[in-house]
Formats: sequence, C-alpha cells, structure tokens
Amino acid sequence: MVFQFKNISNIITGHVFRSKIPYNTGGNINLLNMDAISTAGIVRISEENIKKIQLNNIKPEEIIMPGDILFKAKGLNNTAVLIDSIPPNTTVTASCHIIRVVDKNFLPEYVCSWLNSAAAKNHFSKGAGQATGVTIANVSKATLETLEIPLLTLKNQKLISEIEECSKQEKELLLKIAEKKEMLNRAIIEKELQKY
Repeated sequence: MVFQFKNISNIITGHVFRSKIPYNTGGNINLLNMDAISTAGIVRISEENIKKIQLNNIKPEEIIMPGDILFKAKGLNNTAVLIDSIPPNTTVTASCHIIRVVDKNFLPEYVCSWLNSAAAKNHFSKGAGQATGVTIANVSKATLETLEIPLLTLKNQKLISEIEECSKQEKELLLKIAEKKEMLNRAIIEKELQKY
C-alpha cells in the first residue's frame, strides 16, 4: 500500500523573513543555520549553528520539535535529517521544510530515509522540471505533499532506517578522513616548499 506525504504528515515551511533576519543576542527565538546539516545528512546542533533572533510573529507550528524531520528544500542537495533533540523555541528559514509525521503506522526515521531515497530524488527532479524561471532548485511544499511512500511493517521500517543511519555515519567518516588527508598533504607540500 502506498500513501502520499500529505496523508501521513504535516509539512510546514520554515519561517519566512520579509526583511533582513533580526539577529539579537537577547532574542526570544533560536534560528538553526542550515550548515548544521552536513553533506552526509547528519545534523550537528551546537551554539555556533544557532543564532538568537527577535520574532514576535512566529507561528507555533514553525517551532521544531524532537521527532520532526528537517528537509533542505533549496539547492541541489535536498537532504532530510531527523531531529532527536533541539533547544526550545528553535526554527528554520523558509529554505527548509519541517515534516511532522502524524500517522502512527510510519516511523519518522523511515520517512526520513525515504526522503533521501532515489525514488524521492526522482520525484523532486520531476517537480523542479515543471517550474519556470527558477534559478535555484527548490522542492516546494506541494511537491513534497504528493511524494508517495510505501507502507512497510514497522520492523522493516526500523531496519531500513538503521541501515540508512549506518550509511550516513560511514559517509561522514569518509568525508572527515578525506579532509584530514587533504590537510596532511597540504602540510607536507608547504614544508617541502619552505626548503627552497
């Protein structure tokens, strides 16, 4: 059996800022920087990834909750991450969608895995292909709502999400290894160049 996302989740677009983002160290809302979502699809929430802002017009549904899925909608790397924990009163900009799974037959971690699947990427590229005059790729809320997801047993959903998590961790480690190798190679080259 297959379901559309609009039937299993609430999809909320991050907060729309009509003007410059009102950063304020004494602000009432935390704004999560999208750089907190790594290329490997892992979210690292630290103080440097969250800035305080002053917002009086935020909607309650724009506040991220544990168990929510953040989906990077803009750009070529549309990545979904599951939020395990988050500081209170944290939101994101409209470049991200908050997906809140409401159907208890679907595990949020499985839904997150499906958002990162080849089938989902294919669906997003078809949706982007219908847009005109767009210079930055953007997965709209409407495109997400029509994405179809198969209903599997909870056991199989858990298995898939565990495999996905292992894959993300492996990718993150490989990226870190490549970065360290690059730093080492640069240091060796610089040391050799200093001899002349």
